[in-house]
Amino acid sequence: MEKSKMRLFDESAIVTFVVEKESDVGIYAIAKKVAADMEMVSGRRPGIVEDCSQASGDIVLFAQLGKSPILKQLELTGRIDAKSVRGKREVYGIRLLKEEQLADIKIGNHCSQALVIYGSDKRGTIYGMFHLSELMGVSPLVFWGDAPVQHKERMELDASVEMISKEPSVKYRGFFINDEWPCFGTWAFHHFGGFNADMYDKVFELLLRLKGNYLWPAMWTSCFALDGPGEESARLADKYGVIMGNSHHEPCLRAGEEWDIYKGENGSYGSEWNYMINKEGLLKYWEDGLKRSCKYENIITVGMRGERDSKLEGPGSLQENIDILKDIITEQKKLIQANIRPGEKGFPMLLAIYKEVEQYYYGCGETAGLKDWDGLQDIILMFCEDNFGHMRYLPEKEASHQGGYGMYYHLDYHGAPISYEWINSTPLTAIWEQMTLAYEQGVRTVWMVNVGDLKGNEFPLSYFMELAYDFETWGSSAPNSTRTFTRLWLQKQFGGLVTAAQIDCMELLLTKGTAWIGKCRPEALKSDTYRQADGEADRVLEAICELEQRLQKLEKELAVEAKEGFYSMIYNQLKMGFNLIQMQISAGKNAHYASLGKKAANIWADRVRECIEADRQLVCTAGSRNNGKWHGMWTGSHVGFVKWNEDGCRYPLRTYVTPFERPRMVVSRVGGDRILCKNYGEPDSMEILDFLYEGISDVWIEIANSGEGKFVCGVEAQKVGGRSLETCNWLTWELTCAQVEYQELLHIHCCREKLPKQEEICRVQITEKDAVVYLNVHGKRTGLETAKKEIQSGAAGRTHTEYCGRICIPADGFFKADLLSSHGTLGLLVLEDFGFYGIGLKAFPFQTEYEEALAPKAVYSIYVQEAGDYILTLYLAPSNPVSPKRQWYLSAGVTSQGQIKQGEEAGQSTEWRRLQLFPEDYRAGEADCRMWAEGVISQIHTVETRLRLRQGFNQVSIRFHDGVAVLERLVLERIVEDRP
Repeated sequence: MEKSKMRLFDESAIVTFVVEKESDVGIYAIAKKVAADMEMVSGRRPGIVEDCSQASGDIVLFAQLGKSPILKQLELTGRIDAKSVRGKREVYGIRLLKEEQLADIKIGNHCSQALVIYGSDKRGTIYGMFHLSELMGVSPLVFWGDAPVQHKERMELDASVEMISKEPSVKYRGFFINDEWPCFGTWAFHHFGGFNADMYDKVFELLLRLKGNYLWPAMWTSCFALDGPGEESARLADKYGVIMGNSHHEPCLRAGEEWDIYKGENGSYGSEWNYMINKEGLLKYWEDGLKRSCKYENIITVGMRGERDSKLEGPGSLQENIDILKDIITEQKKLIQANIRPGEKGFPMLLAIYKEVEQYYYGCGETAGLKDWDGLQDIILMFCEDNFGHMRYLPEKEASHQGGYGMYYHLDYHGAPISYEWINSTPLTAIWEQMTLAYEQGVRTVWMVNVGDLKGNEFPLSYFMELAYDFETWGSSAPNSTRTFTRLWLQKQFGGLVTAAQIDCMELLLTKGTAWIGKCRPEALKSDTYRQADGEADRVLEAICELEQRLQKLEKELAVEAKEGFYSMIYNQLKMGFNLIQMQISAGKNAHYASLGKKAANIWADRVRECIEADRQLVCTAGSRNNGKWHGMWTGSHVGFVKWNEDGCRYPLRTYVTPFERPRMVVSRVGGDRILCKNYGEPDSMEILDFLYEGISDVWIEIANSGEGKFVCGVEAQKVGGRSLETCNWLTWELTCAQVEYQELLHIHCCREKLPKQEEICRVQITEKDAVVYLNVHGKRTGLETAKKEIQSGAAGRTHTEYCGRICIPADGFFKADLLSSHGTLGLLVLEDFGFYGIGLKAFPFQTEYEEALAPKAVYSIYVQEAGDYILTLYLAPSNPVSPKRQWYLSAGVTSQGQIKQGEEAGQSTEWRRLQLFPEDYRAGEADCRMWAEGVISQIHTVETRLRLRQGFNQVSIRFHDGVAVLERLVLERIVEDRP
């Protein structure tokens, strides 16, 4: 072995861990976990000693500044320079000392080399210890994600491991186990006997491995301070350095469920959770909670809401409720000051500005809220998004607050308008877009995320925690970095057990798969979510089936050692989500075909049944894998919610069609609701106008059998208006004769370069015995090709044309824009893998308002065949206003062909129209606000205006006046006036 390297272990030797007796007891406890990690890697467990004299060979010293005599000695002799660590928050350093550097240091007679991992405080030291685990190839998700550990015969470290970690970007970073029944609760009782210290040991370990420090415990049916048993869980958290808190509606270190245990007419606390009626009882209740738990490290929630996350009961008027809340907080602060540990300057306190508390905070009109009240100056103000990941009000960027600001974010929610709890449905891009916004507005003291059952949310939780820990790497300076993060995360989970190609495949599956699942939360998905019209449902189904095939192929190819982690973190989630999407789309196709009398409906009814069976089996299999390790998980209701919760939820309906007694032909467009069939007299016919529009080259027709047995049909062209068939050389089709039992597809293709200048009609005749139907296919060259020569070359390449009076444009379909990269420090940013349509465009960096002259814009080139009035609809991410102070809007303008000159900047002669994003009565997070509720279910907000376009080329410009709006799509639709 080279002298410059230190051996951690090999076939004959292993290092010894040194944890001095002066160390915090938590350091020793974590050392045992790191030793177990090394045993998983090497097959041998290192010893742990308190004194280097008990060790021989190479050692690993775990040391905390101020609590390590050896570290102090190393500092005094210049072996370690701890200036970069001392006085910092949760920072660690790693130093590799060679034998000659230890020669005159009294740390034992037989120690050769030493790896010193030292921290500025207890948590910093622990983060450094778990960093060693990661260097060995042990993932933070070794337990919760079943991340595989690759066995190694030997492992050496060199000077490249030396480092000083960064100080965390956000001060308090943690998660909230919530909505824990039936899944997490069943799992906890099955394996640990309840929500006790043995169970929380696993939770605390994960939190620390992810470099978190703050936890809100499960609280639906449990009491953290009582169920350890007793205070065992609280003592364990304190030992590990985990800061405990309680949720947004559980003040003064009291779990919500405790009130049900202790309340009563004959007790000292009274029976009413009503401050006006039972002030003294509640103050006594809170005081006893503080006396019990203030000896541990906590962030204390203050304020008051109703029982079980309900609205605060008050006298009614806004002013009276604000005054009551002021009195509550004032009295709580007195209790906290009186009961904190001796020598403590004070505990962090937190007020969650959640639901109705937001109104109390801001006030209304002449009623001043809590916002400028001095009583909040030393309290962390936790802002909350709308429960669906979209920011509500945020602090003004220029505002400073002594206590700091926090954010409560959701990866799981149990509430109106609909719950989402089953599997992860939040893409990383959504987290990045909203949490960077919060951070840039000064929300940097607390980041808390609701992870529901925790299991199943390991991937987005890892990202959230890393973003909070190292915002400088992953935050505002790194747009479109989520795929890079995903690859690095996958490499951390699977190491050398998978190939680079398999990592790429897993990254694609996680990115695309989560995006599809996130387009509509599983519980909200319905059979008609995706339209049969225009083939939308078919396109979604095709994409899902393609991803599922990749998933299955990868599952077969993976090494056996990697499969358990693959199932646990990737496969289970995606397979269940893909199956649910297929179930609902199949139900939609079943209903559609049944409405047309097609017996193909029965195929899709059977497919729905198969998906239902698969849904049940997938849940069962996922819980039984790895010897039933995750028994209980994923068992919550998750299909066909008709209310905000599972009450009344159901699997999709299936309709079976009884076929006609003999074969019978019906013809329709894919997704169409009109059928052609045998008709006495003039045959049924359908006009196909698609090829009159630029860019349309293909049409699909369904030839179906609505009867028993099979029939044979023929497809041929027929003269129309005396023209020869040769004049229709622009039209081809692949099917000339077919035997149809259920349904066959007829693909009609248009060769656009052969289209005539004058409109022609080519009749496609479909015949089955004496049944004949006509498809009258219209074709004509558009004026676009000629017109392109008259327009700027830059626009010609990215010009969007109409189809049946409609133009759909992706947000990145502009031909020029004030992009961030070319527009200095302010511009438009294209967000990849974002939102419902897979792309987003927003102004960046975030500001609540841009000066008119600086507002960036995107310009879209369009071509319309008819002049007239058009409705412009902008499809936006369902963002919310982040300040009550101002209006939020975009501007739209149009410059027509006659106004556009070579080299002219569009917009100089443009008439701008403001599009207000939110009506005055918009209330984010309130289910009775229709726009908000529909937006979080559909994942889209829309705003529209009316524009007049000239025939030919036009330029539509969108100007961004703030950083709230994220544009995903533009649609222009011609207004057809009713004529008598």
